[in-house]
Amino acid sequence: MAVTNHSVLKRMANEIQEAMLQHGNEPKVREHVRSVKLLAELLLEEESQGGRPEPSVNEPTAEEIRKMMGADKAPVKQSQPDTAVDHEEANGPSIFDF
Repeated sequence: MAVTNHSVLKRMANEIQEAMLQHGNEPKVREHVRSVKLLAELLLEEESQGGRPEPSVNEPTAEEIRKMMGADKAPVKQSQPDTAVDHEEANGPSIFDF
């Protein structure tokens, strides 16, 4: 859910009003000013990113996708099966023949 700039600015205005009402209580004023600062940083950060969210940590990169798809693998050479070994007790080529 995206937060609009307008709602952030309204919240900043509310925090400034609360700080002005608490003019005698220094810790409360600082708390409200700190909230305004955080909201302003939020707006500035969103502007510097162009409104695009950062990619998730779990999101694979293009190179990882190529590796998963096998694009970076060298072709596997199929080896020819060795000559059949003749076992005295074997009944045939299947492993289920006893």
